[in-house]
Amino acid sequence: MAVLLLFTSITFAQKTNLPKTEKKGKLTEITLYYDNGKIMQHGFYAKSGKLHGGWESYNNDGTRKCIAFYDNGVKVGAWTYWDKGIKTNVVYNNNKIISIEKVDTDLKNYKNDHN
Repeated sequence: MAVLLLFTSITFAQKTNLPKTEKKGKLTEITLYYDNGKIMQHGFYAKSGKLHGGWESYNNDGTRKCIAFYDNGVKVGAWTYWDKGIKTNVVYNNNKIISIEKVDTDLKNYKNDHN
């Protein structure tokens, strides 16, 4: 008597969230994703490969972490960070911090640090 053994193979494809890129004139737009499919970062690269223009970063739950600005790899302008109920505004000029302002988003506390 012959015995037939059947083996069932179940393969699980690991979900990969590859970066999405698109050429937009002289810039390349890129979106990076967390494993859960939420956006991690979104912004632009110059032809030189350096960060350029506005960049947005998010936490893995989709909440905003940071809005930043670059000029050909150099930090410029007003950046905003959010962390645990505190909003921090940092102003950059040529990679140097010009001012820092922290605000409790519940408006309970306010702190302004100028260099």
